Amino acid sequence: MIDKTFSKGDLLEIISRFNIHVPGCNTLDKLRLSIMLWSEIDNLESIPEDNEIYMIRNIEELKTYLTKPNPDKLLTIKQKQKIMRFCKEVIVYCNNGYHLECSIFNNLEEIYIQMEDISVYGDIPSVRRAIRLLNQDPKCKKNIEPVISNKMKRILESKSKKKVKKYYGLISKQGSFTISFD
Repeated sequence: MIDKTFSKGDLLEIISRFNIHVPGCNTLDKLRLSIMLWSEIDNLESIPEDNEIYMIRNIEELKTYLTKPNPDKLLTIKQKQKIMRFCKEVIVYCNNGYHLECSIFNNLEEIYIQMEDISVYGDIPSVRRAIRLLNQDPKCKKNIEPVISNKMKRILESKSKKKVKKYYGLISKQGSFTISFD
């Protein structure tokens, strides 16, 4: 049976990703959808291999993936709120000119130790932003890299591609550019 940590959206994404035919899947509630999906998976002989997001090669791996808790939802609500509060304080520290006096922190090590611990939750936008701002700190000894899942990397790549806008023949691109005049 499919684990309860998977949301209806997660199940719909798996259905579309692996081309599984579940009739009326968008109109079903989560419980009925998970039952229908599981029965359809049992009837399948093979599925298309996915090496980009889920890293699943066959039906047995898909069944194993669905019976375990959703790897994208490892945090409880309280844990996520605690991480968000900490990131908010780091962002305040960074926006106030990297002055410890303007923050709740006593020293830089206090910030860096906790940021290294929560960098594994790089799928949370506030964690990525706090790390990006903290890495710009002139007193920064070492850069911290957020750990981002393959799924989130794909979403971020598609968002960055969409940042090209066209206005009456004028094309506006967002990013860093170097202009040189001869």
